Amino acid sequence: MLNTSINVIFVLSLLLTIIGDRFNNRLVHYIFKPTTMLVLIAGALWLAVPETPFGYWMLAGLCISVIGDIFMMLPSDKFVQGLSAFLVTHVAYLIAFYQLYDGAMTLCWLLGVGLFAIAFFVLLLPNLGELKLPVAIYITVICAMVWLAGELYFQQDSNSHLLLFAAAVVFAFSDATIAWARFRQPFFWSQAQVFITYFSAQWLFVIALLSVT
Repeated sequence: MLNTSINVIFVLSLLLTIIGDRFNNRLVHYIFKPTTMLVLIAGALWLAVPETPFGYWMLAGLCISVIGDIFMMLPSDKFVQGLSAFLVTHVAYLIAFYQLYDGAMTLCWLLGVGLFAIAFFVLLLPNLGELKLPVAIYITVICAMVWLAGELYFQQDSNSHLLLFAAAVVFAFSDATIAWARFRQPFFWSQAQVFITYFSAQWLFVIALLSVT
């Protein structure tokens, strides 16, 4: 568990990220968006990331996320580069989850996640243009991450697995919000919603990382 000081710094940094973006103070936003992730990473390292394949892959995913954050906040449109960085992030999380997986498969859960992925892609499809394939790959990977996180929770009803499952779902919701606002319909405070859900998911991942033995 992250201590109070780290949590307070994390929340303040997140608030400054949102305020900087909302009021177009790019300097504040540029400083505190990557800082928010770096606070989580530093906190995880300070409190000792498990020296296991699971721990190393989770830490890799957290670190690669910072690269994605930087691409996504640049004034020029680096959406594809950001998408690529977060795709690698999700692959790292997938590999981490696989270290805990016992091979069991819940067919109805797999079918449900698969149907959601197809339906969401179909909704975005008319506006994707040349990004059809990258977005299809991205949706497939993040839904695979959600599916595997769910399987971990079904195989062992523990607090750490519940945290991983919750984090994966919240991360997917954040990504869905980005996709909807970009390719379907922007909406008021969509960016704030993205920041809150995205950083909440990463916070949950760190809590889970520190609680898995």
